[in-house]
Amino acid sequence: MTMPPYGQQPPPPGYGQPQPPQGYGQQPPQGYGQAPFQGQPHHPGQWGHQPPPQAPRSSNTALKWGAFGAAGLLTVGLLGGGALFAFSKVNGGGPQPESALPGTAVAFAKVDLDPSADQKLDAFRFARKFPGAKDSLNGVDENGDLRKELFDALQDDGEFEGVDYATDVEPWLGQRIGVAVLPGTDGGEPGVVIALASTDQDAATKGLATMTGDGGYCSVQADFAICGEEQAIVDKAINDTKSGSLEDNANFTSDMSDLGEDGIATAWVDGTQLGALDSMVGIRQSGSGQAQGRYAVALRFDGPTLELAGRANALPAGSVPGGDGTSIGDLPEGTLGALSIAGLDESLRKAWPEIDKSARQTLGDDWQSGLDSFTSETGLSVPDDVAKAVGSDTTLALGPDANELKVALVTNGDRGLIDKLVASVDTGSSGYSSGGPQLSVKDAGDNRTVVTTQPGYADEIANGSGLGDSAAFKDAVPDADKAGVVGYADIGKIVETFGSDIDDETKANLAPLSAVGFSTWGEDDHADFRFRLTTK
Repeated sequence: MTMPPYGQQPPPPGYGQPQPPQGYGQQPPQGYGQAPFQGQPHHPGQWGHQPPPQAPRSSNTALKWGAFGAAGLLTVGLLGGGALFAFSKVNGGGPQPESALPGTAVAFAKVDLDPSADQKLDAFRFARKFPGAKDSLNGVDENGDLRKELFDALQDDGEFEGVDYATDVEPWLGQRIGVAVLPGTDGGEPGVVIALASTDQDAATKGLATMTGDGGYCSVQADFAICGEEQAIVDKAINDTKSGSLEDNANFTSDMSDLGEDGIATAWVDGTQLGALDSMVGIRQSGSGQAQGRYAVALRFDGPTLELAGRANALPAGSVPGGDGTSIGDLPEGTLGALSIAGLDESLRKAWPEIDKSARQTLGDDWQSGLDSFTSETGLSVPDDVAKAVGSDTTLALGPDANELKVALVTNGDRGLIDKLVASVDTGSSGYSSGGPQLSVKDAGDNRTVVTTQPGYADEIANGSGLGDSAAFKDAVPDADKAGVVGYADIGKIVETFGSDIDDETKANLAPLSAVGFSTWGEDDHADFRFRLTTK
């Protein structure tokens, strides 16, 4: 996909002043190759230190600032014992990292390290529900400086040796961090640059001289310091940003607007352009050989719930999930978990050519042999009869019984084809009983057929209802009525049912959780999804 022209776009605020040193682009800055900042005056806007040309050291500190960002980026937290300690939203005022990074970026992620007081308090309360988080949170001040907490954690791991947070970091480091993947020059490998919010250019210039003492390069701008492994990558990123920042990229702006509110962390990927770089980053994809579409994702804190929301745009025709809701809500209220898909039959037909092609490439003649055996034993053709059997409203459910396996398939598929398929499974290829659990088939009304491992569970499915009205389900899957794919698990009931098989520590860390849900829906060339983890 062609990116919008940026040549006529004005540079973002703060860029263009101060100008780079004379000869920028042809000659290295004065002092290039010398020990960092020795005997040289440095002023706001001057370029940071570049070490003498040599092979990059594995402990590249500039990119360890990327680790600093990654420590918060996309998770912004501490994982331990099933607990997630997370902070709040990237919704404050002031410059955002996308204003300091070029519009040519093919992937981007950002995080804000200073959430609001209310959200920070809620996040700590959420995390402290989990016994496994106590050690991680021990000594962490909920009103403290998250930047220092992350810095100290990295320094404890041996990073930033000789760097003092109070002297070298705190005076200048702002609250926002962004990371961008940029196309390489002349077909070269992609580059990565990091935007660190800066509140004081003089202090940032001085502090980054220490931070980049063992490699890497940073250029201090008005609002952000742009860092990377090599000066050429950083310099190009800054020049490209003057022609148009990511904030000016029409695709990025549109995708983020469709996504809605930023969250704990936010990420964006132009899959079409990133796919074009796959040979450079060592990724080979099957099928078309190139990813398609653009994706925006936000991790949000919503009261007692953690939510991962996403938006996909510019998807290829036929790839968007269809359907106007599923029948998952008609399951019995006591259901432990379920996965429901609308339009599975049509999706199977559309996807079959690619499935068949990939399988033949991987399995060779064994794939055709397996298809022939399946057709012979079941009497069903592939994919047409199989698609008719699974139907357009298909749900797999797990029932609440610790002693017997209670699994059911509920579908509006062709009953005659379902009977054929079940009979072949029960008897096996020899014509005798397969020796496994005998499947039961029952008419559940409303053109629904239930296939289950336990006859009694078929009756429960046929006669029960209420899952869609339960508080746990509605909290975990608020979009179930419009989603084409819905997944749900009642964690509380699962622990209650199978608790005797779960160790005490794991049980204690699962106890605060209520349910988990997933839903996706879309139309035309776009789709949305939501994943929610709820607590009691």
